[in-house]
Amino acid sequence: MRWLADASLLGIAAVWGATFFMVKDVTSTFPILAFLSLRFVLASAALIPLVWRARRWPTRPEWQWGLVGGVTFCAGYVFQTFSMRLIDSGRAGFITGLYVVMVPILALVLLRHSMTLRVIGGTVLAFVGLTLLSYSPGGNLLGDGLALLCALGFALQIIAVEKFPRDADWRLMSLIQAGVVAVICSVLLPLLAALRTCQSALCTPLLAFADPLPTSMPLNVLLVAAFTGIVATAIGLALQVWAQRMIPPSDAALIYAMESPFSALFGFLFRGEMLTSGGLLGCGLILAGMLTTALGGERATAPAAALAEEPYLAVDGAADK
Repeated sequence: MRWLADASLLGIAAVWGATFFMVKDVTSTFPILAFLSLRFVLASAALIPLVWRARRWPTRPEWQWGLVGGVTFCAGYVFQTFSMRLIDSGRAGFITGLYVVMVPILALVLLRHSMTLRVIGGTVLAFVGLTLLSYSPGGNLLGDGLALLCALGFALQIIAVEKFPRDADWRLMSLIQAGVVAVICSVLLPLLAALRTCQSALCTPLLAFADPLPTSMPLNVLLVAAFTGIVATAIGLALQVWAQRMIPPSDAALIYAMESPFSALFGFLFRGEMLTSGGLLGCGLILAGMLTTALGGERATAPAAALAEEPYLAVDGAADK
């Protein structure tokens, strides 16, 4: 059964990688917050049957940390999706993957966890790789910056997962976080849309996030929202929890790191996105840093492996995450 668990996780990583170009395509003409709201409403609906089996309400600590995890998770997805309007999907995938490197750094600062030399080495490799990637075509300062904020959001979400009560039910925690993303995006959409007519200098930094309200629901948007919400999030979570009962967290983290190469592969196949030699070298160093960090100890990856999903997971993994 170990080979089946490995294959399942690799399949999940491939699905997560594929979501980058899909989301980039549909959100190029459809409001991002409306898409994310729809996606996580569908994900929440798909998780309800699992939660029903728990047959209890969340405790107060589960609500508290579920909300914290949901807010950081939402930040990751909002920044990630807006970044893909500005940079290539494969590039966004590799920068997003830096959450793997950020987690042990944040754990050192916020949780007083120790850092190994291997983690430090992985951080250096990832930093050099990001520097090389920043000088390659296909990106810009704002887009790369949003992708970095996305990685930070996912990393903070994993830190929040570390603080979840030890007796927390993963089904309840996943639904809370998915629901938080859906609610926040649904509330922000009309608020930010109203800023499109604002002429004040205070509104200027927010205009990049101020999409108009949707006037229709194209079929391709609905299909991608269903695929990412139900398949990538809900089904992906169920497979992840099943598979990780047979795979050590460090091994699982190595498989999840393949999400970034998959995002670049699908971006090339379906969007014709190309990287220069310098960009390829930068992506290679980022991947090397991610793998080195993941091997630096199970402590850094255990939180994500236990309750996270697309990256990373609490509900939808690093990831399109």
